[in-house]
Amino acid sequence: MGSFLAFPLAKPPEIFDLSDSALIEADKDDVYVECHSINVKFCETMHRQNMRSKKEMAMFYEYRRHWSGVVEKLKEKYPQWTSKDILNLRYQFEVFVSDQGYLLHYATFNEMLDVFQDDTSPEQRREMFDTVDTRQYNAINFEEYLQLMNNINIETPVPRPPGIEKDRDEIMNLVSDLSEAYTFSQICYGLF
Repeated sequence: MGSFLAFPLAKPPEIFDLSDSALIEADKDDVYVECHSINVKFCETMHRQNMRSKKEMAMFYEYRRHWSGVVEKLKEKYPQWTSKDILNLRYQFEVFVSDQGYLLHYATFNEMLDVFQDDTSPEQRREMFDTVDTRQYNAINFEEYLQLMNNINIETPVPRPPGIEKDRDEIMNLVSDLSEAYTFSQICYGLF
């Protein structure tokens, strides 16, 4: 068999690759410049998303550490919700974004609405999402998520997920403090 065709061709094959002699040196440079600009744009977008994700993770960590102060500010902004409602929305947000850098992407938002058996159309969902995603990252943070939930007019936010104890924040703060402690401090607490 080999690399030759075993049947006759009705017409010669189309070749899309030009030989080096057919390329002008200026055209080569244009192709390389265009490829480089595409690569830079792609890398820049990824870099912006990674930087925003790190910033949101740090912000969410601070929310957990100073939750009572955060709740008071949020209750001023959203007076229709109680402290428990805001906490439930936080837990709901964490469930969907903990592995995504604490940013809710549009695809995850769609999945979330499917889980809640929401019957809005894809166009309505996109419009709702775009109203709070003003920077057009195709992802929203916790504050934008609260704004989105407010725009949807949730009467009663989804209840706290089962199995989460009341003092979860205090335990999580202690665990994070211990994980950041020096090795000697960790030994004193009996972690080794």
